[in-house]
Amino acid sequence: MADKKYAKHVVPMKYIKGRGGANAKQMTFMSGEQLGGLELNYVIGVYDETGDWAPDMGAHIHPFDECLVFFGYGEDLNYLGADMSLAVGKEYEVHKFSVPTVVAAPANLPHCPLVTEKVYDKFGHFHLACSGKYAGSGVKKEGETNGKKYDYLYKTMKAKKGTGNGDAKQIISIEGAKDLAGVPLNFKLGIHDKPGEFYPGKGSCIHSYDSVLGFFGRKTDDISYLGAEISIELGKEHEKYTFDVPTAIWLPKGMPHFPVTCNKVEHTYTFAQVGLSGKYDSKWEK
Repeated sequence: MADKKYAKHVVPMKYIKGRGGANAKQMTFMSGEQLGGLELNYVIGVYDETGDWAPDMGAHIHPFDECLVFFGYGEDLNYLGADMSLAVGKEYEVHKFSVPTVVAAPANLPHCPLVTEKVYDKFGHFHLACSGKYAGSGVKKEGETNGKKYDYLYKTMKAKKGTGNGDAKQIISIEGAKDLAGVPLNFKLGIHDKPGEFYPGKGSCIHSYDSVLGFFGRKTDDISYLGAEISIELGKEHEKYTFDVPTAIWLPKGMPHFPVTCNKVEHTYTFAQVGLSGKYDSKWEK
């Protein structure tokens, strides 16, 4: 693919062994350097143990906006598979949840400790941050709240039925402007399990902001296994790329992409769309 015009936009995601314990057993980390210089870094991981994700570390802050996404790896995106506890604010206000949830963390807002209290099934975490580089520093606890000061930062993610066939059978859609306290991100997560074209007949899609498409596996014993063969067309030239491993595709604003076609599938997989804007938009061209 090296001689193709858009080859650098198609980046395999390498999975590594995580720290274990309550932290990830397997994970990938993608930085802006790997994503064409976009102001985004993200982590995707598999988790299956109880405990504090970073023992004795307390809360930390970042100089950038981010959101923390907790999702299930099963066949229903409305099921998380764990009981979680996450503190936010300098007061370490604790919130508990047991359903798929996204938590907004605007720049310089303290968050953590993050604790997995119970595990019923392996689950996933998707950290999305509005910076090409990861950075953070610790914050000591200060003061108290009534326990509800930061309720607005927590959003239950409710999946809707997709159109099926090659497209998602179930999908979650989040917009930062209305769901994430104004954090300038939007994202979609979908479960796919059949071959076929996504959004058949619509042609190429264009966004007014930078974005990343991610294709990753749902086989939790080894999420470096995608479980499908995918083809995507990029640019006005409709340059075609085909892959069968977890892959990220970075898209500067205005870059045409799609159609996407699942050529064959052996296991359910996830297609994620992440946009660097608080509102989703798209324009389609034949």
